[in-house]
Amino acid sequence: MKLDFIRSSYDEGRPLFAQYMQTLGSGNDDFWEDNSLTNGIYQIALDAQPVGLCAVEAGGALTLFYLPLQYAKYAQSAFRALRERFHPQYAFAATNDELFLSLCMDDFLSIEKQAYFFTQSGIPARPPEFARDCLRPALPADAADILDKENVAENITQGKYYVLRENGVFLGQGFYNPMTLTPNAVSIGMSVHPGHRRKGAGRSIIMHLAELCRENGKIPLCGCWYYNHNSKKTLESAGFVTRTRLLKVWLEEEGTECKS
Repeated sequence: MKLDFIRSSYDEGRPLFAQYMQTLGSGNDDFWEDNSLTNGIYQIALDAQPVGLCAVEAGGALTLFYLPLQYAKYAQSAFRALRERFHPQYAFAATNDELFLSLCMDDFLSIEKQAYFFTQSGIPARPPEFARDCLRPALPADAADILDKENVAENITQGKYYVLRENGVFLGQGFYNPMTLTPNAVSIGMSVHPGHRRKGAGRSIIMHLAELCRENGKIPLCGCWYYNHNSKKTLESAGFVTRTRLLKVWLEEEGTECKS
């Protein structure tokens, strides 16, 4: 059986992406999604028939590898062929992606813990410290207070930023990012001004954004860097739990020559 990798796009691979997302179970956040969609997307073809997907940057990151169960017997040979062609230096593999993670485990150099992914527990949390009316969509006038430095104006225009203010004082910001691969979900997050931490601002932002998601018929998802212990505690106190990790699996030494 002839194996090939055909350059593609999200729109061309949409049916395969939908199949793939059904295999993951729990949701992954927007960091994972952004990495999966910004790398080169290829359809995995067997005898010229597209049957799977991968997302890979030659000499860089491998962020997605999918073959349906009926083609899983070809997975190891396809994965080896991908590595020989593109020589990805590392893979971002989530622990809810059994096939991809297992293939990475067949041959790797080292593993780093990258992130936690969170979903709601369904267990009631204590009420937020700040009322819902303290949180509102960010306006252009709020840009100077936003703690991020990149794409601030664009994200405000797209309605992704929310600001938490009490008596006009900026306490922190929320991020509301509708997902592409899981259209029924929104990735939410928060950042708190350093002068207003440990007051419940972060958990209040998360709880109100989660409520907004539910009002819009969406599932709230969260994530944080593995070693950001304060963010993890904040998300857990807001009623979220983590079952999934994102791992950075090093596959090759830097500088390995790639064919594409």
